[in-house]
Amino acid sequence: MTLFRQLLLTIVFLLSLMLMVVMAINFQTTKSYLIEQLHSTTQDSATSLSMQVSDYMALEDYVSVESYVNAVFDSGYFSEVRVHAYATDADITRSNVTKISGVPNWFINAIDFEVPTANAVISNGWNELGQVYITGSAGYGYYQLWLASRDLLLSFLAIGSVAILIGGLLLRWLFKPLSEVEKQAEAIQQRRFVQMEKLPKTRELKSVVESMNRMAAKLEREFAAEAQTAQWLQAKAFKDPVSGLGNRNFFESQAAAHFSETERTYDGLMLVSLIDLAKINNEMGYEAADNFIRSAAGVLETHLTSFPNATLARLSGADFVALVPNIELARLKELVSGIMLDLHELAGSRISYSDAVANIGAVVMDASVTRSSAMAQADAALRAAKQAGANEFKVFDSETGQQMAIGRIAWKEMLEYAIEHRSFVLRRQPVAAANDRNKLLQQELFASLEFEGKQYHAGYFIALAEQFDLGEQVDQVIIKNVIETVQTTDQTGPFVVNLSTSAYAKIAFVSWLDKVLQSLPDKVKQKLAFEVSEQSVLAAEDHAFLLVQTLKRHQVKFGIDNVGKQFSAFQYLQTLMPDYVKVDPSYTKLAIGKDSESFFMHTLCKMFNSLNIDVIATGVETDKQVEVLQRFDISGVQGYGVGRPVAFEE
Repeated sequence: MTLFRQLLLTIVFLLSLMLMVVMAINFQTTKSYLIEQLHSTTQDSATSLSMQVSDYMALEDYVSVESYVNAVFDSGYFSEVRVHAYATDADITRSNVTKISGVPNWFINAIDFEVPTANAVISNGWNELGQVYITGSAGYGYYQLWLASRDLLLSFLAIGSVAILIGGLLLRWLFKPLSEVEKQAEAIQQRRFVQMEKLPKTRELKSVVESMNRMAAKLEREFAAEAQTAQWLQAKAFKDPVSGLGNRNFFESQAAAHFSETERTYDGLMLVSLIDLAKINNEMGYEAADNFIRSAAGVLETHLTSFPNATLARLSGADFVALVPNIELARLKELVSGIMLDLHELAGSRISYSDAVANIGAVVMDASVTRSSAMAQADAALRAAKQAGANEFKVFDSETGQQMAIGRIAWKEMLEYAIEHRSFVLRRQPVAAANDRNKLLQQELFASLEFEGKQYHAGYFIALAEQFDLGEQVDQVIIKNVIETVQTTDQTGPFVVNLSTSAYAKIAFVSWLDKVLQSLPDKVKQKLAFEVSEQSVLAAEDHAFLLVQTLKRHQVKFGIDNVGKQFSAFQYLQTLMPDYVKVDPSYTKLAIGKDSESFFMHTLCKMFNSLNIDVIATGVETDKQVEVLQRFDISGVQGYGVGRPVAFEE
């Protein structure tokens, strides 16, 4: 119970106690007063009646005596008026059954009201002729006592209600700074370092608020320092200082992680070699050479923005490399042609040494091609381009690349068919606790497209679905399948669904997801989790924030995948505050490498843990990797060393 409610209940209790005490005192005082008043009235009436009938009693005119008795009885609140004559030893009586109107029976039964009886002697001279007896009526006393009690209770209730209302408003006003402190503490717990600008006037609360502000500022500085350190280490180890792209180490780690995946489709590998860079450096200076390199890197980055999973790096002085997953031959040729066209425009801007700007060699390969073989094929394509002359390019097919049976139009028809018939099959891969691989933290779901008896995993169709603007529809169908499956399974969750950028970047999709989650019971929502890639977050952070707020409103977990793959600041973590992050597989391999590379992994995990974000290492293949990763405060591990994807029903 909150302190506000406790104080409010205390006020109500004290007011109620005071009401009961005051009502008891008032009730007893009123009752005593009414009894005393009734006793005085009956005694006065008895004395007066004895004097009025004394002469008639002496004459034994009992008819006149009776008339006086009737007059007295009718003039007051009496239950009985009786005159006893000594001469005849008879009574002249007038009485009536006491009827109490306007008073509840429970009140009459609960109150013992003492009815007084007064008497007076009838005398004539020295002779005593009889006695007068008058008994008061309880009806009047009960009625007056009830009115007094009722009015006092209503008055107290009205006054008490007003007092409680005003007291509650005053308490809420007094507690407003404390409420703000509570919100600030919750925000700090969620690693949002807000500070209260308006300080309360109460000395104690002011001191608390100032202390909280100092703590929030300190924590914010510490996180900023950790993020800056992680970013600096990342740039130092993997970033080329001139072009701003990844360096050879970066490409080697990304390529090693990519080629170790078994669910690859057709990839494109491109080598770009700038011409006459050494002449620019010798004749025009290193600034001109650096400008040439940066301009060429800008052209490459611009063309590869439409390929969110592409890896671009500078291998050496004049050589660049790009690995583009999920691309077919025709599109790779189109990409290379566009790059060469824009690179040639550098000559017109006098950025290059002459009209001879660059050569490009590229190759398409399938999942059977190894990394060394792919580099050899791309190098052969580059040599062929150089032999053809300046500003020439060559795009080679691998032997299996020529056997690509499904074209773009056919893929679109397959996707539309799959969406209409919901022909997607789910597989699951376990994510285990780093310190206990028998304990499941979650299970990531992978969707395969089923068509004419064959299954195609997501690597085949996701990129094409986004190209055809079908990503939103594909995600909706998969989410529906997941929900239906989760509702009937006894498997351990939560089950993680990956969302494509083209889906959650649309407000209509987020609204649809909000309605779907709203219709689900809590036990089903607890079994769901959604994650997006870091690349998509950086491209659409505002849309990612809207998605996160929607998921948090339904208490559904949210994560970010492939974290660390991009050269970017990690400030978006404070905005989105995911429940977990999955570190890119390339860093998992680095964790067991050189001390400098493992130190970067340690710094990265320390930064995430400072935000209370669970860290999951992906691409884990060996027990040795798990053993090493346990030193980095890793929450979970995922990869073929933990468990391969299997059919959901298995």
